[in-house]
Amino acid sequence: MESKFTEVYQNAPAEGKETECEKVSLLLDLMIDGEASSEDQQYFNSHIEDCVTCFESHQKQKLLKGLVSGHLKRVIVPESLAHLIKAKIQETV
Repeated sequence: MESKFTEVYQNAPAEGKETECEKVSLLLDLMIDGEASSEDQQYFNSHIEDCVTCFESHQKQKLLKGLVSGHLKRVIVPESLAHLIKAKIQETV
């Protein structure tokens, strides 16, 4: 269910917003994973301050990542297995 803010924003003129929102959408995963450049972070944060739709998408992604990572447990891989995997990767390169 969409918020009233989203409904109002969707009815506003969208000139130039599509391309900005598309760029922000492409940056979303990088932002969530902490892999975006500082320039991309500034652009992203500036955009979501003004765009409710993109802000809500960002919040949903953060929540989803938190839920998923909260249910995963870390498994310690034996060092020999890690070396074997690295060796196999080197063989294919």
